[in-house]
Amino acid sequence: MSENTVLFVITQLDYADHISVPFLSSVAKQRGWQTALCVLDSDDFEKTLNCLKPRVVAYSANVIGFGAIKLAHETARTQHDFISILGGPHATFSPETLEQCSMDAYCIGEGEVAFGEFLDRVERAQSYDDILNIITRKGSNSVRPLVRNLDDLPIPDRDITLSHSFLKDTPKKTFYATRGCPYKCTYCCNNLYHELYRGKGQFVRRFSVERVISEIEYVKSRYRTDFVKFGDDCFALRADPWLEEFAEKYSTRIAIPFNCYLRLDTVDDELLRFLKKAGCYSVHLSVDSTSKHVREKIFKRNMRDIDIEGTLKKIHSFGINTWVNYMLAAPESTLEDDLATIRMSKKGHVTYPSYSTTVPMYGTELYDYCIEHNLLDVDCHRSDMTGCSERSTLACIPEKEKDIRFNIYLLGALISKLPFPLDFLAVQIIKVIPPNILFKKLRQKMYLYYIENKIFRLHA
Repeated sequence: MSENTVLFVITQLDYADHISVPFLSSVAKQRGWQTALCVLDSDDFEKTLNCLKPRVVAYSANVIGFGAIKLAHETARTQHDFISILGGPHATFSPETLEQCSMDAYCIGEGEVAFGEFLDRVERAQSYDDILNIITRKGSNSVRPLVRNLDDLPIPDRDITLSHSFLKDTPKKTFYATRGCPYKCTYCCNNLYHELYRGKGQFVRRFSVERVISEIEYVKSRYRTDFVKFGDDCFALRADPWLEEFAEKYSTRIAIPFNCYLRLDTVDDELLRFLKKAGCYSVHLSVDSTSKHVREKIFKRNMRDIDIEGTLKKIHSFGINTWVNYMLAAPESTLEDDLATIRMSKKGHVTYPSYSTTVPMYGTELYDYCIEHNLLDVDCHRSDMTGCSERSTLACIPEKEKDIRFNIYLLGALISKLPFPLDFLAVQIIKVIPPNILFKKLRQKMYLYYIENKIFRLHA
């Protein structure tokens, strides 16, 4: 490769792709740079550096992956000469960690424009210390206004993540039609973005329908694409001209089933008609808690007062499968609140009830609430989401209840499918038998069946 090469480095490549790298790769290619990708979990970083000799190494790390990125980088710097920059959630939410590693710069927030300027400065051997969104040891710069028209961004270089990985042969491909979430739930890191970009432009933005369709057509023409997942925080809030145009163009030019995220209290008949016309196979929704108090006072979902079970049944009546998430063991929730999720799922004809244990992420409002009320066990403060599939660590939950609520995580979906009185008997069983390997295996088998066949249609 030429001297002007950017090597992007991430810890792992999962089934949802890694959309920031394709966008940044396109930015680099527009400026004449060559690009490559190294995935630490599957590639030889040292061998890649020796082969490419990149001028810039651009890391992307979430909270979980920062440790591996930091170690790999510090080892590489002892043998290779390159300019390094870190972006992604970790850089944005923990910029102070720049002092703990040997990175040359952090890029915070929405990075395409800043990264382009950064590469221009590197190419001209000029200082990049004053670029907006860039942090170096010489100072921290504020973020620039958000990109107003998303179509101004280059079409993401999907080949960089798809062409040389297992993803090229997987049946599901992920796309994004929007950026930003208008809501401010206390458990979500989106609130940090809201604060970071206060007064910096419209937070929620959409790509044009034509832009979205063209990107899908490109990927579909080159890689196996049997199913589409839209990874947006909320794909559509209402039936509007954008959704009407999408339904027409997607159904005629793409015509494969898809999944998307919706906000439960914005769902109505017209929205569902457009989604069904487009070919929507399933939707993700969050109820979080059957307790209105927990939803509104603890999670601050600010949901309209709707008939939740009736709305879920309405979606089912349109022939659209539902994945509904509940957060167990939330502060101020009761065991009955969590058991009620089973009844709600049965009455609402939920296709797959998905459970997670409430995890107060560092930096969120929910985390601050738990610290203020002494709800986090000593040595159990979490800075990532790994605890969402484990037994609760919140001090406000009695130990016996922690077992029962984790059993709901393991078997709640299965119990919701059982007829009476088997469902009643199953609830009594999970109240007395602790979590065990059999429960975990049952949960895994059910999860795999529903995710592969009813939420994503991954088998012909």
